[in-house]
Amino acid sequence: MISPGLPTVDPLGQAQGAKTLPDPEEKTDKAARQFEGLLMSLVFQTMRKTVQPSGLFGDSGSTRSTYEYLMDQAVVDRAVSAGHGWGLADRLKASWARHETHNLKKELPVS
Repeated sequence: MISPGLPTVDPLGQAQGAKTLPDPEEKTDKAARQFEGLLMSLVFQTMRKTVQPSGLFGDSGSTRSTYEYLMDQAVVDRAVSAGHGWGLADRLKASWARHETHNLKKELPVS
């Protein structure tokens, strides 16, 4: 007999609501793309400092810099999410995979 007020346990409901563990390859891909996006964003900000303001985004320094920042972020996010970045993310993943393989070979005992 179940006491009123005590929660009932539904194993099927718990199993359906359980979160799966993140795939290590997916985490690696996400980290590499985020790093590439960060680098692209920094390069865009640096390049923008070399260009005279056109007045398109207003003359106020803070307003213009906010719009420019948002535009740069939108371009970078779109490029990185679509896989049209500089290819740095793919190179990082390949390098990390080689490094991991090398470390696994070191750890395996020689028979």
